[in-house]
Parts: sequence; C-alpha cells; structure tokens
Amino acid sequence: MSGCNFISKLNKLRKSSSDSIDNVDSFDGFKEYMHVVRDAEVDLRAVLQRVNASAKKTLILLCGSAGDGKSHLLSYMKNSDTENLLENYVIHNDATESNAPDKTAIDTLYDVLSGFRDENLDQPGQNIILAINLGVLSNFIESQYGEHFKLLKQYVFDANILSSKVNEKGYDPNSHFQHISFSDYHMFLLEKDGINPEYIDALFEKIVSHNESNPFFMSYKEDCSSCPLSSKCPIKKNYEFFMDEKVRRYIALLLVNVIVREKEILTTRELLNYVFDILVAQNFDFAKFQKNSVNMSKFLKEYLSCIMPTILFDYDDISSIMDKTHKYDPLLDRDEMADDLAIEYYVADDISNTIKKLLVESPYVDVFNDKDSIEVINSDRALKSKLFNALVRTKVISFGNVSGERFQKYVKDLFSYNSGRVSKLSGLYSDVEDAVINWCGNESEGNICIDDQHKEFALYENIKFEAFLDNMPQEKSIDRLNRFLPYIVVEFQGADGQSIRLDVDYSLYELIGKLKKGYVQTAEDRNNHADFISFITKIQKTGSADNYMIAISEKGQKAVLEKTKFGVYKFKVVK
Repeated sequence: MSGCNFISKLNKLRKSSSDSIDNVDSFDGFKEYMHVVRDAEVDLRAVLQRVNASAKKTLILLCGSAGDGKSHLLSYMKNSDTENLLENYVIHNDATESNAPDKTAIDTLYDVLSGFRDENLDQPGQNIILAINLGVLSNFIESQYGEHFKLLKQYVFDANILSSKVNEKGYDPNSHFQHISFSDYHMFLLEKDGINPEYIDALFEKIVSHNESNPFFMSYKEDCSSCPLSSKCPIKKNYEFFMDEKVRRYIALLLVNVIVREKEILTTRELLNYVFDILVAQNFDFAKFQKNSVNMSKFLKEYLSCIMPTILFDYDDISSIMDKTHKYDPLLDRDEMADDLAIEYYVADDISNTIKKLLVESPYVDVFNDKDSIEVINSDRALKSKLFNALVRTKVISFGNVSGERFQKYVKDLFSYNSGRVSKLSGLYSDVEDAVINWCGNESEGNICIDDQHKEFALYENIKFEAFLDNMPQEKSIDRLNRFLPYIVVEFQGADGQSIRLDVDYSLYELIGKLKKGYVQTAEDRNNHADFISFITKIQKTGSADNYMIAISEKGQKAVLEKTKFGVYKFKVVK
C-alpha cells in the first residue's frame, strides 16, 4: 500500500496504529477531533459532580472491555475538559500501569487501592478513578487480596457489575464506591420504533465530515487531487461512496444486525478498524494498480475486487465482524424482481443502460460506464458476472434495508421488555407456548407429548402455561433506551411457585417464530438451543402427568391414565 498519502492517513483508523492506543496523560488533536460524546460520558460527569460536591473519599470504577473507550474518555476529560472534573483524582489504568516489573496487575491494584481496604475506608485519603476490565476486576476481588476488600466486593455484587443485569441504581450517596460500566451501554439506542445507531453514525460522520479538522477529508481533498490514479482509484471512490449518508446508515444497521443476531462484541477500536477494512482492500497495491491501469481488462478485475460493495461481502478472514456480515449479502435475497433484472442484464448486448439504472449517482458509475470499459465487459462473461454482483450490492447498499421483518419485530419486543411494557409482550408469551407444544408434539385436544420413546404408544399430558411477571423491569415512560439487556427474559410459573426463566436472544426468537408455524426442529436446533430444551423440561414438570396422562397407540387408540384419591392409577380406553 506504499505510495499513497491518503491510505497512510486512513491508517490512523487501524487498531494496530499507535493512534488507537490512548494515554491518559496525553491527548493530541486527532483524538480530540475523533471524540464523540456517549451516554457513558454524560453519566460519568454526573457521578463526578456529585462525588466532588460530597467531599466523600470515593473510588470510581470505570469498567468495560478492552478497546471500548475507557482510556480515551479519561484522557479526553483530563486534557480537554474545561470543568476539570478529574483535577483531584488519582487515575489508574489497570491495563497500562504497573508499580514494578515484578508485580502483576493484581499486585499493583492491591497497592493502588490501599486507601479503600475495609479497615481504611473511613480514613482520609485521595479519590481514585480506576479504568478496569471486567475480567481483571473479577480476578482481583476473588484473589487472596479480596479478603481486604470485602466491602468493595459486596458493592460489585450489589451493583450487578459482573452480571448481565443492567444497573438501575446510579449514584449512591452512602457509598465510598461508584461505577460506570461500558458494558451497560451499547453501540446503538433502542427505540419503540426500531434501532437508532446514533454512536456509530456519529463516528462515521467524523471520518467523512467536510471539516478542516478532519485529517481524512483534508487528505482526500489535497492528496487525491494530485494523484495520477485519482479518477480510477477504488480507495478514493470507496471514500466518496462512504460519504453518502444512506450508505453509512446501511453499514451501521448491518453492524447492529451482526451485534444482535450473532452476539458479536464490537468495541470502538474494532469499529474504526472495520471502517479501514471496508475502505482499503487488503490486496490493494498502489504500484501494481498503477501498472494495471493501462490494461483495461486487468484494471477492471482489480478495480472490482477493491470496491466497497465487494469488500463488504467477498473477503474472508480479515476480521470476525466481516466474516459474519456474509450472511447478509444482498445477493442471497432472491425474488422475482431480482431474477428479472438478472435476465435483462445477461441477455443484453450492451449493459450500459443497466449500469446507469443500478448505479444512479454512485461514484463508481464513471469507471464502469466508460466506453472502453463497456466494450471489455460485454466481451468477457466472467467480468460481466462479477460486475453484476457489484451492481446489485451497490444498489441495495445505497437504498436498501438490511433489517428484515422478523428482526424488526424482535427489536420492538426487546424495547417493550426493557421498558417494562408488559401488555406488549402477550404475543411473545403466546408464541413461546405454541413453540413448546410444536417442539414436543401434541394430539387433537392440545395435550403435549412427554414420552415417545416406546414403539407401541406415546404419552401426553396437559399443561396450563401461567405467565410469571413479577420480575419484569419497572415500566419506563420513555421512547428510547441507552442501557438495556440485549435479550428478552420470558418467565412462566413453575410447580413450586417459582419462575421458570427463558432468555430469548434473536436466534431463539427466530426459532420460536418458525416453530409456531409448524417447523420441525433439527438435530442442529437441538444442539444450538440446549437452553430451550432445559426450559421445556422444567415446563413439563408443571403439567398433569402426576395425576392425568393420555396414552395413544401407534394405531391411534387412546387411553386415559388417571390417579385416584387412593393414589393408584385408573386406566380407561376412550377411543
């Protein structure tokens, strides 16, 4: 990739770049420009203001995962914040600081946090803000040093810092401990009408903003204009394609789909690295591309492999997130309109009209609709086929919707659950009942099968599904959520009066929808959803089997087994 100043500038986005690592004591102009205010920052400021007003010695835990922005936020607030909220704090980053080379991170934390040992809590001392990964925090409080930090350990558990629960308590005026956990926040907002990838949108906007403070745009404007490949460069065209707000929104929603559906963990560092990966093809070589540009056939093949619509869905083993976007390739969505378009394209002697129709105002149109390009493409079947794939993808990315009907329904139910709107979830509870019945199998009167292992007969019982709603989140009269569980908790009443819980993520939600419509589960479904099988087993224990069962023979004969008041079963053939 040598020889291109624009790519050198885009390299700042890579997680291997020195610009991706933040140091609390330094904060350059680039990092200040790239800063986007998040809800975690707003909440941290509120906590700091209250701690500073209280004059209470306090340890603030800033928790999360590697690369999610903890160090960046502290660096920004220390070096670019006019309120000086961190002025009276010792700041410690567990991932980057050590007191001595022979000490582990746990040993160092024991020393740094000495003022917050149980016996020292009420003694005067310095406020500390600790940026710490959740795994390190767990290891610390469970280590040998944990005996000296029992009150800290209790706070961690009471505040649900290490659990999947969302902390609703906020600032605690009676505690020496406060926290903000990045794991409570997401790359997107959950709204009653769908997903709002606000943070992703804001970061994308930083990269393409027509702003003199934007190093990427300034390099595009100055370096690309003087480049001999300017009119043919796929990297420049990718950047121009990314400038389109509709394109950026499509990619943002694509990432949200992967986060929710595939449970992919995406940090800020990974997100910026992803942008680099879709702007700059791994096989792009400036010198090679310049050499091939004089041969139209070689140039077009190389160009096609380097444009964003191809990179998004054809490249393997670049990153986990890119591998998981493959299943959302627009080429996988086949319908009658797509088939008609393909026929029109492949039977045409001249594809220029199709190119104009599909690319519209895309930055790629000039290269593909060039007279010399059209002549080569019309005569090369393999090239023509690859171009069609790129055209369809470009059209969908520019104007399409990556979220299907089932996903949109899941998002609405997810919002209803997290906002405590119980009445909106009755349909989901009904779907879960139908899914259990269809998974087990049922007979004409709706009784479900509990044993079909015998050749001669199968046993059925009656189950009355009783929803258990005591643990539902408190109802919130708001239209957007910035902190929420990424799954829905469905609960039914067990035989002992306790709840039987089922965590419904998108994958299970999709299966429940298919089972409701009569889908027959496969061995793969059984392997992937052991949690659902466990739930069914517990639900079956709430049924009538202890007192009443139905046996149906392989020939369709039906008998009732009913427990009498004397504790013995009465057998009666009813059909």
